[in-house]
Amino acid sequence: MNKKVYYAHFMGIYNTPQEERDIKTLVDLGLDVVNPNQPGTQGLVDKALAKYKRLMSTTPYVDMFYDVFLSQVRECEVFAFKALPDGKIPSGCVMELEYAIENGKTIIELPSGISSRKMNKEETKDYLLDIGQR
Repeated sequence: MNKKVYYAHFMGIYNTPQEERDIKTLVDLGLDVVNPNQPGTQGLVDKALAKYKRLMSTTPYVDMFYDVFLSQVRECEVFAFKALPDGKIPSGCVMELEYAIENGKTIIELPSGISSRKMNKEETKDYLLDIGQR
């Protein structure tokens, strides 16, 4: 039986070729993917958001995440996330990531914006100098 991995990613890449590539990468690693972008989950998200809007002053936003997403993270042994191309992590993914860390999940960061994050030899030397390693 394969380990289950929760695939956290920005809602802006739901139903895109990027989402498909990420899922294929995780499957190729031998993992069973739990994708929050599923028809059943979307219905839960809609209900949770409606509840949140009705109770905004008394119900924190985190409750919606516990009800919908964090319960799915809890069921997985591995947590994979996709940062934005600039390396930033969207707030929903941050909440899921922090929960996964607190609960001892194995964490995988899927590649994002690799070409813009690459350093050449001189940049690497400058970086090492900046952090006191040279």
